[in-house]
Amino acid sequence: MTTSKKRCIIVAVDGPAGSGKSSVCSKTCKRLGWTYVNTGFLYRAVAYICRQRQIALDNSEALGIVIDEFTMSLVWDPETQAVWFQGENISENLYTDLAGKDASLIAKNPMVREKLLPLQRDLALRSPVGAIVDGRDIGTVVFPDADLKVFLTASIEERARRRIHQLKDGAKASAEELESIRISIQARDEQDAARGVAPLIQAKDAILLDTSNLQMDSTIERLIELINEKNLV
Repeated sequence: MTTSKKRCIIVAVDGPAGSGKSSVCSKTCKRLGWTYVNTGFLYRAVAYICRQRQIALDNSEALGIVIDEFTMSLVWDPETQAVWFQGENISENLYTDLAGKDASLIAKNPMVREKLLPLQRDLALRSPVGAIVDGRDIGTVVFPDADLKVFLTASIEERARRRIHQLKDGAKASAEELESIRISIQARDEQDAARGVAPLIQAKDAILLDTSNLQMDSTIERLIELINEKNLV
């Protein structure tokens, strides 16, 4: 008699831009020995490749070709989240505000989301134990049957402060710089929430985790508590 292989544990973490998803999820995975999948990096990578090739981000046919190439040649390091495309490590180019804005633009295209969906699932399900997958529609579309769903958020002011701190590597920012980042994040929020396909919404069965007044370590501890409460480790 044969037995089916047990699916790895999936924790879905959704939330708006600048809420700290990537830092919290990656550090939590290191604590647990799990796999971390940053789905936003996939959208950023596709958008970046299009920019490099001077492909219009609303050209669905060309986008589809890029995604097919990307899926076939992607080399992804789950430890470092490094993304290699056709032998080149493009990871450093994916952290920019432009890459984030472009990713949000192509994410409105139903074809893009449909083509990247199997890849997102595959990267997570490769884990021998468990995976934390973050993005905008993980608990609603990518893994609607996730073992645990968390909606990670923070006030827009706090998200702007964190983002500018990251961009300036801890250096003090001017009021004008902070306001510019706040406006940019607000625009991303509105764009992500208003798109017709897979908009950013909190899944009905997701646990809200507001980190506005939490330090990184406290947020990680709270996420691990939620995982333990579900008896997932």
